[in-house]
Amino acid sequence: MRTQLPSLFLIVAVLSAVALQTYATLEGPPQPGWDRIKEPEDYQHALDIARFAVKRHNWETDEELRFVRMIRGYVRGQYYKLVIEAKDGVQSNQYETLVREKVPNKVRELIYFTSS
Repeated sequence: MRTQLPSLFLIVAVLSAVALQTYATLEGPPQPGWDRIKEPEDYQHALDIARFAVKRHNWETDEELRFVRMIRGYVRGQYYKLVIEAKDGVQSNQYETLVREKVPNKVRELIYFTSS
């Protein structure tokens, strides 16, 4: 029993960390160092990135999602973490996406696009 207690404690600690990270990703800033997008010019740029994310996701998956709106967004250097709403026909869903934009040449890379 003595050797199982540290293992159990480790499992609980890891599961707690995963749960906190999942909550932080969906509800607040993804991690320390991320800035919420507030300024109108930054917001416009983030909207362009959100539209790119939907188009790229559609291209990669052969889906036909249509961008509706950006719910919230965060920026950290070259990375944009956005929560968006998109429609597949008549049903709207929320998605979380991470896009990297390489600054000098503005090349965009879709890191992930998931249903939230």
